[in-house]
Amino acid sequence: MQVIKETKTICPECLKVLDATIFEEDNKVYIEKECTEHGKYREIYWSDYEQYQRAETLRAEGTGLDNPRTETKLGCPYDCGICPEHKSHTGLAIIDITNRCNLTCPVCFANAAAAGYVYEPTSFCEGLPRIRRSRSSEWA
Repeated sequence: MQVIKETKTICPECLKVLDATIFEEDNKVYIEKECTEHGKYREIYWSDYEQYQRAETLRAEGTGLDNPRTETKLGCPYDCGICPEHKSHTGLAIIDITNRCNLTCPVCFANAAAAGYVYEPTSFCEGLPRIRRSRSSEWA
């Protein structure tokens, strides 16, 4: 086991902030954390150590945002959104073309099930107004 770095994460059950270790083992990158109430968790963080290393060469610490969208009240990760504590811009913006899926993927960060209805344009052109609205809004 080769430790890569120490970081913070949350318990998937109670959302308490926990210390975590990111490490390489058998050419995979894992994150390990332990909650005093819910026990130890060890999960694959990256399935390939070499890909992780390549991705890390592209990572850069930012200097913060001029226009944060939320206030800092409880601190990360409880103040969800682009808050004054964020050091970088949006790294991955998601524009859902449809939310049709089985809605149960445990790692879905698009949160498709939250809509409560199925959004599915019948053609790409039908979805263009949604994309244009997001580009022209103050959030773009």
